[in-house]
Formats: sequence, structure tokens, C-alpha cells
Amino acid sequence: MNDNISVILSDNLKKRIPMLINILEEYGIREQKKVYMQAFLFNSSNYVNKLISLISKIDFKLVESYMFPVGAKRNTLKKEKIDYNKFILTLEKIRNSNIVISSNKIFNEDWLDYIFDKTTIEPYDVIIIDDFDKFLKKSNKDIKTIKKTIEEYSKKHNTSIILFAKDSILENNFLDWKIAKVDEPLKFVFDDKNYNIIYIS
Repeated sequence: MNDNISVILSDNLKKRIPMLINILEEYGIREQKKVYMQAFLFNSSNYVNKLISLISKIDFKLVESYMFPVGAKRNTLKKEKIDYNKFILTLEKIRNSNIVISSNKIFNEDWLDYIFDKTTIEPYDVIIIDDFDKFLKKSNKDIKTIKKTIEEYSKKHNTSIILFAKDSILENNFLDWKIAKVDEPLKFVFDDKNYNIIYIS
């Protein structure tokens, strides 16, 4: 992803989400960039739990059972104890980062204007949308306006924009943006329990 606007394609959420969480960790935790992520697929707490799991290498289901202790969970999970040091250190890392994850919007404005507000005083270094297809459906603006607004925001603020989408997005004339597919040309293998990259081939 060396262009300011990147579209990452994958119809398979089991492949898309681990890639997204790793990108979020790379920019938001390791590089300490100011990151805004708009979530349409899951609520923000779900993504935070996934990020905790990735950074700490603790099983996501165990993290979730601690973050939502009154929820229905298997008896086997109740018997497992979390590594408190790893867990708390990870919470501190996320707490001290400049990551914002939103799963809704406060004001009654179009999604395009809400996320890509060009008048913002403190722009983000990175903007991620977890489901660009849903974003397009929810916005009342036409494709041409959407593309122009995103390009102008990226150029004005030098913001890297990463849009996750289904393969069918190619039908909407986004071919002049940087397009990549999960697992093409490199195949990423993730740990099912905590989203860590096991190997790349």
C-alpha cells in the first residue's frame, strides 16, 4: 500500500478481518499514527477486543469473556485465566494510542461528509473503512462525488485511506485507485485464535 488510497478486496470475512486488524495495529500501535476507523461490520468494542487479542496474543474468545463477563460463555472459558500482565499492558498500549473506532455517527449528515470532513482542524493520518460496499449504499452521494471527495481529503491532509470491499467493487470504476486482493500475490496465514500472522508465502 504505497498509494494514498488503497482498496483491499476480499469476499471472505475470515480473511478480511485479520488483515484489517493487523493494519490497524501497524499504523495505530507500532507507528503511533492518528487512525480513524469506520466500522460497519461489527461494533467498535468487537474490534477493540480483536486488537487486544492480536497485540497480547491471547485467544480472542478469552479476551471477549473478560471484556463482557456477564455474557453467555462456555464453562471451559470460565475455567481459563487470562495473563493479567499481557492483558493490562495491551489495554495501556491501546489507551495511549491515537486510534478512534466508530460504529455509528452522531450527526444527521451524509456518511461521506461525516467521515471525510475536509474542514477538520486535526485530520487523521489514516482512515480505514471496514466495508466500503456498505458505505456506498448508506451514502446518498453519487460515485463521482464520493471519489472526488475522498481524493481531495487524501490530497489535502496527506491521509492514507484504506477501503475494504468485496470483489464486485471493481464494477464501480475504482480502477484508478490502488487495488489489492487479500492473498494475491502474497498469501497470509493467520492464527485463528488471535489474528497474528503465522507466515506469508
